[in-house]
Amino acid sequence: MSRIDHWNKRYLNKTATASVLPAELQRKLDDLAPGRTLDLACGDGAAALYLASAGHNLMAVDFAVEGLRRLQQFAADVNVDVETQALDLNDSGALSGLGRFDNIVILRYLPDQTLLDTLPDLMKPGARLLIITFNLEYHRQTGFPERFCLQPGELTDKLPQLTLSRYDNGRLKGSLFDSYLFTL
Repeated sequence: MSRIDHWNKRYLNKTATASVLPAELQRKLDDLAPGRTLDLACGDGAAALYLASAGHNLMAVDFAVEGLRRLQQFAADVNVDVETQALDLNDSGALSGLGRFDNIVILRYLPDQTLLDTLPDLMKPGARLLIITFNLEYHRQTGFPERFCLQPGELTDKLPQLTLSRYDNGRLKGSLFDSYLFTL
């Protein structure tokens, strides 16, 4: 079974209720001023729904069409607009043509260097990039594959075109997430 089929099947088997974004992640998203916002690897849209409800003009991207279908239904249920695109982030040209954004959000997904290298070109001057994903504590507590978890400080120097505004090593605070906030 392909990874796309795996994720589509996973979304088909979920309950008909929207995922709730953990309060810790909500607090970090509140650092982003409303604007044109791109949610990468959005899944079924917990972050996209939260941001759209806060006044962001949302574009949500994922490769799992079933997750995007769920997101569209949840958006309709709460009367917010979210534009969705089925794109594979492993395709180096997938994000070309989307335009430029005030904010880019990546939650619970570890971007590879190829994806990271494309992000500055998608950002307007002054734009923010927020990456929050699992750290090694998450691996230790759940057995989640270590290769999908951030090493301490892993992304600090991987975006030389951007300024690192804030890095939180969550493991030091007992959190399962590390977060990075970059600005252009």
